[in-house]
Amino acid sequence: MILLTSLVIALLVSFLLTPLMSRLAGKWGFVDSKDKPGSSGTPFMGGVAIFLGFAAAIVAGMLFFPVLPGESIVDTPLSWRSICILVLVSGFLMALTGFLDDKYELSPRMKLFLHSLVAIVVGTLFVVNGAQVRLFLEGSHVAWLAAPVTLIWLLGITNSINLLDHADGVTAGVSAISALFFAALNFMHGNPAIAFISIALAGASLGFLFFNFPPASTFMGDCGSNFLGFMLGIIAVLGFYTPRGSIPYLAILSPLLILAVPIIDTVMVLIYRRKRGAPLFKGDKNHLAHRLMRMGYSRKTTVVMLYIFSVILGTMALLLPTLQPYQAILAFVNAIGVISVLTIFIARSERGNR
Repeated sequence: MILLTSLVIALLVSFLLTPLMSRLAGKWGFVDSKDKPGSSGTPFMGGVAIFLGFAAAIVAGMLFFPVLPGESIVDTPLSWRSICILVLVSGFLMALTGFLDDKYELSPRMKLFLHSLVAIVVGTLFVVNGAQVRLFLEGSHVAWLAAPVTLIWLLGITNSINLLDHADGVTAGVSAISALFFAALNFMHGNPAIAFISIALAGASLGFLFFNFPPASTFMGDCGSNFLGFMLGIIAVLGFYTPRGSIPYLAILSPLLILAVPIIDTVMVLIYRRKRGAPLFKGDKNHLAHRLMRMGYSRKTTVVMLYIFSVILGTMALLLPTLQPYQAILAFVNAIGVISVLTIFIARSERGNR
């Protein structure tokens, strides 16, 4: 009931506010210029609706459920109210960064600087309030790596989701699926706070997806993709993925599978650009969705294929905690093998269609 409340509130608020944001986008100039090649004159302030839908669910959670049943937030002594406030502040800062990018078209260097600044500020806020994000490294001789690895992880996932926002419905749908799997895993393992936050993110994404599924009538802009990526990164770090007594290092395997689609897309694009000497952070038409469409699949079919791929890998992530350590490692290696075969197939098939 608690998780359903989070989902419904986030979805409804996002759904109701998206058309309003589209109208405001037209008045404030947040619209693709039809003078630019390939643009459609589509408004791109949907990210504001996504953030407000998410925020509404989190605020409602604090008001309606002062205490959540279950255990405390993993790896932190934070209360439910504290984690909600920190997540809202974190999400707002990254959404604001994206909003400024949408308005002023910031350079890649400036965007990276602002992303890093927000990640450092957010990390400081968590630490000052008692949160020690240990990334499953506690007690090992490399525990000192937790801080830099966390920063790199947050920046990497934020930019991966941002890069994924290149075709109608892809980012909102894949983010919603990822958030739902994060919610399921944390609910199963006694971490209701992160489950609540995850399902709020899923609901906000789904409310927007009604208007973004191809053919899209509105876009989320960098405000939305930056926010979704940053929140998914934080959720992955604060989540719980292994039963008590299991090897803690294996916990990183589930988030990697849940977020495999944006990670694969980013890696393939960066390799493609590097090989051709193109700027690494300049947009192009060589993402997974673009390649699948060049192979002859329609926009809707392409998006659904990416959704199915996300669901399959997310389901494997759900299974990993139920396996013995060696079985989990073998399953993960098998998943990597399937991913490798698929990416090679896409790359070669798309090349052959040129």
